[in-house]
Amino acid sequence: LRTEGWIHHLARHSVACFLTRGHLWQSWEAGAKVFDRLLLDADPSLNNANWMWLSASAFFHQYWRVYSPVSFGQKYDKSGKYIRKYVPALKNFPEAFLYS
Repeated sequence: LRTEGWIHHLARHSVACFLTRGHLWQSWEAGAKVFDRLLLDADPSLNNANWMWLSASAFFHQYWRVYSPVSFGQKYDKSGKYIRKYVPALKNFPEAFLYS
């Protein structure tokens, strides 16, 4: 996000779920502020609504709608091309253990 000013919308969802409900328990407002500041296509109303929805703190939330960074990657990035690009420490990590 810092490098390109943009990330795929499903990656945005994954980040929001990980930060707010995935062991980190950060406030959705903190994540929304970072996205508002760094996204080239930032839309404050849409951004805030998505963060509230994905953190399950909005009146219209779906608590079961959780994007796990691990299962999401296993399903849509089996070879690890995306994660290897954005997490340089995993560049040469064996594929068999990438999502372990």
